[in-house]
Amino acid sequence: MNFNASQAAQTAKYAGGAMNAFQTAVDIDNQQPQQEGTTFWFRWLIRIVAVVTGILAMICGVFGALSVSLSCIAAGIIMIFLGFSMIMFEVPICCQFVSYTQPVAKFSENRPAWQKAMLYSLPPLIPLVLCQSISIVLGFICLLVNGAIQFMLAVGKKATKEEMSSRAGAQPIPDGPPVAAATDKDFRFN
Repeated sequence: MNFNASQAAQTAKYAGGAMNAFQTAVDIDNQQPQQEGTTFWFRWLIRIVAVVTGILAMICGVFGALSVSLSCIAAGIIMIFLGFSMIMFEVPICCQFVSYTQPVAKFSENRPAWQKAMLYSLPPLIPLVLCQSISIVLGFICLLVNGAIQFMLAVGKKATKEEMSSRAGAQPIPDGPPVAAATDKDFRFN
């Protein structure tokens, strides 16, 4: 396989563009206001899970669309669309070369976690209602995993016992009244 100068320059241009896109994604990730308790590696873990489950949902949608039932075909097509849209919302770097995804990616970057949880949890119900085949159910579970992760981000970290009682304004609960030791003579059967 021989490369001429123009092919090598084109390949270098694509590789440089990919590196610039990755650096831009890291810069954007560092500039965005992050929720308390989310670290750099956790945000990227969420993105990796979104890509993997989005691809799995699209594969399940393809297998769901390979059916004779019209409702299962429609459910499979919707599942493919939902898997692609999850990747587009959560990891816009994967779709940077598709021009119409850029406005959607910019819009989704500013959404709070509870809105993303609703967006990832409610629409997958449509294909599940249309067809209950195993591939559609598995695709639904894949998409629901991301909704659950976003829901956990929206709820946040659990507070300690002291923080919860101070926020509630509750007084500490005493241990209770002293309990006298029972002896065998205290029990009588009549």
